[in-house]
Amino acid sequence: MTSGGLKSWLIEQSQDSYGQVRLSLIGLWSLTGLWALFWPVPTEVTGRGVMIVPGGATLIDSRAEGQIRQLNVSVGDAVRRGDVLMVLDQPALEQQLQLQKKDLRELIQINADLNRQDAIRLTDARLVRDTALRQLDREQAQLEQLQATYAQKQADFAHLAQREVVAPLAKEVVATSDRNTQLTVDLDNLAIRRKEVVNAYSKVQLAIDTEQQQRRFRIDNLRREITVTEAKLRYQADLIAKRDGTVIDLQVIQGQTVKPGQRLGTISNTAAERTGQSPELQAVAYFHPADARRLQPGLGVEVVPDWQQRGRFGGIRGRVSRVSLLPATPEDINTTVGNPPLAESLVSKGPVIRTEIDLGTSASSFDGYRWTLSKGSSVFPIREGLTLKAHSYVEWRTPVSYALPILRDLTGSYRTPRLDQQQDQPDRRQRGTLP
Repeated sequence: MTSGGLKSWLIEQSQDSYGQVRLSLIGLWSLTGLWALFWPVPTEVTGRGVMIVPGGATLIDSRAEGQIRQLNVSVGDAVRRGDVLMVLDQPALEQQLQLQKKDLRELIQINADLNRQDAIRLTDARLVRDTALRQLDREQAQLEQLQATYAQKQADFAHLAQREVVAPLAKEVVATSDRNTQLTVDLDNLAIRRKEVVNAYSKVQLAIDTEQQQRRFRIDNLRREITVTEAKLRYQADLIAKRDGTVIDLQVIQGQTVKPGQRLGTISNTAAERTGQSPELQAVAYFHPADARRLQPGLGVEVVPDWQQRGRFGGIRGRVSRVSLLPATPEDINTTVGNPPLAESLVSKGPVIRTEIDLGTSASSFDGYRWTLSKGSSVFPIREGLTLKAHSYVEWRTPVSYALPILRDLTGSYRTPRLDQQQDQPDRRQRGTLP
């Protein structure tokens, strides 16, 4: 159709009532097609979280199960690092400690009694040894005296035998030599008996030393166990302030039973209180892992407080500062938000990943933050603990790019003719398949 024919056709259609409707539909569909092909649409991800003061508050949580025996602080009290805030009743550990101390006293008493008995045993053994050694000394002196006499007699017989006064093998000569040899053997036996006496005493002394060392080891080991139990009791029973600050929240009363990991209270930052300035807030939001992986540091985020007033005030402009690598546990979330039900609700639909957001500031707004639609609110305050929703645009795509994956899923057409042609080469074809 030529341009002149198209122009005349358009004039003809514009003069006809049905033609006007037809032209309107054609224009509408054309605009829709252009919008679907070229107009970018943002992909928005949403997370939930809370306002916090980075390093500004410390939670007081229970380390063990027990009943609060003593509550030393109340809301508004200033505390110093190391102060005992509250004491938990730990009956099992206390009973264990009492039994260990009782066993230690008994072991020390038994050890003292046995040491006295060992001293008596050692004294008796030393007396037996000394008596036996004195007896052996007397016998040795007698034998040495006899040996000297017979040695002299044997020497005399040898001298007479050289002069041929007596025969070398005379009865008296042989008897003297045998007696002298027997005395030498007796002296050797005395030396052996002396060693046996000394060894017997050494065995008794060694046995006593071994028994005493074993008893000392048991006592020292029990003392170490008592030290460990006392440290464990102090760690679990005494809840100590981890920093200087002010108690701004208490969730328990005296006599209440708490569970391990339960939040008991909150201590605020003292540095901000000293300066008199309002602390700088930071938004912490939790996104679905698939959404959090698309958030990059520096990406813009709209932080909307839970006022149900987004259409009126908009949200606070912020930027992603950090995205955690691993999903957050309910305990981690509870430590951050300080609200167990909220922490459970954040993970009720599956795992979430923590994202930290720095808030933009503006000197011209009511609260000092940069808003998208207004200057903020003079009625609703921005404070620590305020819950929020975080909105971020992670991608801009045309509408047709959303429809194509759906069509591929419906038709199963994940391959293109060009890809089939490239993979149909002989060197890329699987062995054993049809040509």
